Amino acid sequence: MNSLALLLKKKNSRRQFRKKVHLHEAGDLKKRFLFLAGVIALHSIAMIFFEDLDWWQAFWLTMTSASTTGYGDISAVTFWGQFSTIVLIYGMGITLLAQIASDYVEIRLMRKEMRIKGRVKWDDMQNHILIINTPKYDAERYLGLLINQISLTPELEDIPIQILTTAFPEGLPIELRSHGVVHHTGDALEDGMLESAGAHKAKYIIVLCKDTQDSDSDSLTFDALHRIKALQSPAFIMTEAINDSNRPRFKAAGAKAVIRPVRAYPEMLVRSLIAPGTEQVLEDLFRHQGDHTIRLNVHLSGVTWAEVVTTLIQKDIGTALGYVRKNGDIVTHPQTFATIEAEGLIILINDDQVIPSLEEIGQYFKA
Repeated sequence: MNSLALLLKKKNSRRQFRKKVHLHEAGDLKKRFLFLAGVIALHSIAMIFFEDLDWWQAFWLTMTSASTTGYGDISAVTFWGQFSTIVLIYGMGITLLAQIASDYVEIRLMRKEMRIKGRVKWDDMQNHILIINTPKYDAERYLGLLINQISLTPELEDIPIQILTTAFPEGLPIELRSHGVVHHTGDALEDGMLESAGAHKAKYIIVLCKDTQDSDSDSLTFDALHRIKALQSPAFIMTEAINDSNRPRFKAAGAKAVIRPVRAYPEMLVRSLIAPGTEQVLEDLFRHQGDHTIRLNVHLSGVTWAEVVTTLIQKDIGTALGYVRKNGDIVTHPQTFATIEAEGLIILINDDQVIPSLEEIGQYFKA
């Protein structure tokens, strides 16, 4: 007897807690709809039979009663008609309708919360930009800069964006969501996560370096690239590499563009998506080895930009990128035949370039 009481107590307790944590699924809602439809049908038949109403009047009376509207234009007057209304509508219909409304709101809120927390698959997303990983430090700020730059790029502004990361289990920052960015909570190195994020349907895939201070991050990136390759994704894949020696390995694994993780300039990453190859040029501008930029403090007056560019190339000095005005402003890529007044030139040279003296360069532009 004590065992039976204990068993019953456990069942009651479990049922009690289930009511507190269980969220009704669409299947439960469908069952209640069917039950409500049955109640409405029975009451409508009762009104036809007991109140001598036609089928539309019976249905109208049933719906106004179940919704507690009660216009009063039609009402049950016989004992059995009123008894049927009490049992079917007051006892069952109104309660069912309230439960359906409650469950519907509950399901909507649950699904919205799961979407915000990245706990659902975005099955309808395709031809999108998939960003894998987020930086370990200051991730919110970097993603804000990156998404803003993508949004400002005409070729990318309308493409959906999804982020696969474990960094935002409670949801992306509101700034990112305001751009229509969604995310899937998970690690790309876990089985099935890339498929859940639609890597096989993406147009662009960006594999970010998790920690720029940890050289092992390249190994994680290499693993992610192999998993993407196994999915035979047609996406243009761009990835970050800490160690330059890993670039050939990344490209052999399927990456079309590889850049260094420069967190202050997400523009470099975006340019590599829409103009592959430019990332190499942009990266070279940030270092002295190889091609790099210098400033020549020469005064020029009354010459066209075309003359400047062609003269520098003919004299094997370098490639002109822009010039410095008297007030210090920098003008890049001016109109070809625009006449300039310059206090300096910004040019691109390589390590082997031999630069004449400033006086000699100035003489090249004098009539």
